[in-house]
Amino acid sequence: MRKTSRFDKKQKGFAFAQLVVGIGIMILLVGILYLWVNNTLQFGGLSKKSAPLSSSPEEQVEKPSEISPEASKAEEQEFSKPEEKLGEKPSVPETLKKEPKIKSGNALEYQRQDISFLKFVSSENCIYFLDSDEIKELKELNINGIRICPLYSISPDGGLKEDVPEFLIVSLIRKAHQAGLAVFLEVNFAGPPGDGEFGGFPHLTEPFFVEKIYDAASYWAKVAEKENVEFYSPLNEPNLVFADKNLVSQWVKKSQDLRFLFSGNLVLKLADIGPENIGDISGYDYLAFDIMWSDARYDELRNHLSIAVNKAGNLKEKYNLKGFFFGELGAERSMVSKDAQAEIFKTIFQETWGKVDGYCFLGWSDLEFKFKDNEAAKEIIKNWYKK
Repeated sequence: MRKTSRFDKKQKGFAFAQLVVGIGIMILLVGILYLWVNNTLQFGGLSKKSAPLSSSPEEQVEKPSEISPEASKAEEQEFSKPEEKLGEKPSVPETLKKEPKIKSGNALEYQRQDISFLKFVSSENCIYFLDSDEIKELKELNINGIRICPLYSISPDGGLKEDVPEFLIVSLIRKAHQAGLAVFLEVNFAGPPGDGEFGGFPHLTEPFFVEKIYDAASYWAKVAEKENVEFYSPLNEPNLVFADKNLVSQWVKKSQDLRFLFSGNLVLKLADIGPENIGDISGYDYLAFDIMWSDARYDELRNHLSIAVNKAGNLKEKYNLKGFFFGELGAERSMVSKDAQAEIFKTIFQETWGKVDGYCFLGWSDLEFKFKDNEAAKEIIKNWYKK
């Protein structure tokens, strides 16, 4: 048997030491792995606990990337949706009430003015510049609002043609409000003059037009509500738009349903002093008459104004209306001189001031009823409106 040398013993001792160290390192690694796995399992790093819990409906927020095309389309069609019914206003959290809401276009939301007496002017085509110069000139007349009209005409096939783009009307509303002016919005079917038809009124006789025009009026009622318009007339002079008296009555009755779409002042505005029998108008807030005078017979004008005021006063009291005002007042310049136009304006004020709830003078333009170039007429408006 071969004797083990001192070198062999040393080699065996070294190998044994390596084995012990290796075993120790393995035990250490296993221990570390155990601690890591245990810690992970405890705090949910690899367990099912790490899956996010579904949040409650109140906590869920839809990310922009997750908005469906349908939702995006619905947002773009916001004008076509009905607004809240009368008396239903969206609640605002207490912490947000002091912060101004922001509308599209980064415009601050406008708060509807409480106008108790109208000092308005109007343009025939209801288009204004509303730049700084025009706003300054309008305010020099001491006015507190303007009339703006979505303009329509009826095509030969019975369709409704929009004569002024919607975006332009909405832009004018917002510009007027930004200038501090109230808005009287009125759907107007007195489109471009037709053959032999002064003013372009269609004088409709078919009943289906009541529904067609009501659809347009409903749409603009929603726009008026969204834009916080102060006064809204769903149709300019229905007694000229409809030739049939029964259709006029149907319109007056049906149009009062727009109260559920518009919470401002709903206006029934009629040509001259309206039909002999207007019917129940208790769903309206205001009644308005349009009186256009085309000659210098001032005594007849005074008598006619007296009839208008008495009739409107009786209707106001009977149906508990907020008020009555003259929705259009004017004199066509092809038929009267500047001096006669100014005298007509003065006569209107003298005979009716203190008996009505406002005025809207037609002719802030260069068209047929213009008074924009008549300094005497403007001075009369300015002086009475400052009272």
